[in-house]
Amino acid sequence: MFKRMTPALLLLVLLCAGRIQAAEPLLTTSYGAQYKGFDLALVRTLKPLGNNRFVFESRARGSIARIEESSTFSRDAKGRWTPELYRYSQSILGISKKYELRFDGAGKKVTYSDKKGQNTINITPGTLDPLLYQLKLQQDLARQTGDYHYRFVSRSKLKDYRFDIAGKEKLKLDGKSIDTLRLNKQGNDASQETLLWFSPGNGYQLMRLRHTEDGDSYSISLKSLQQSPAFITWLQ
Repeated sequence: MFKRMTPALLLLVLLCAGRIQAAEPLLTTSYGAQYKGFDLALVRTLKPLGNNRFVFESRARGSIARIEESSTFSRDAKGRWTPELYRYSQSILGISKKYELRFDGAGKKVTYSDKKGQNTINITPGTLDPLLYQLKLQQDLARQTGDYHYRFVSRSKLKDYRFDIAGKEKLKLDGKSIDTLRLNKQGNDASQETLLWFSPGNGYQLMRLRHTEDGDSYSISLKSLQQSPAFITWLQ
């Protein structure tokens, strides 16, 4: 015979169930990726952490390469995004690199850390990290703000990206033709190009990204998509 559950135990079970439910991803996307000629399988997830905090993760793995990124951030009632912690790690042919960016709560400083030490960078409020600006761009497209300008910290440097909607294009997903918006980064020179495709009919999901810089290339193409009904509300 099982004993009756005490009030304290019942409360513990309910709290644990709530945590499990809260941890369910709002969004999961799977991509085929290429980085410096290596084929990778990429999965991105957006998970709630509670108290208006979230983590956006990107994990790419292949036979001889691995690239992982994560961005922990918060959004307030006015929709302002505040990055907290960005982590990057890479292993290619056994050679590893990793670093992290820690943002202060006021959005005025970020600490860059790698195996060589630390460096503090002065920033202005609204500065994002290399992963988070892509998610913010997705939201701005859904809101049709018309201003697609982002400042973010990349390693120990500040970068400014501004995008233009260059046109419409059809791409394939699960054998179906999908309407997309193609965006081009302003200011590309002969050694650099960044193109992105987003699907308005699928929550403005990133369908494809292609970036080249100084001879290095990185590209991803969407293979599958799972988004909770709450994601569209979250995006707005």
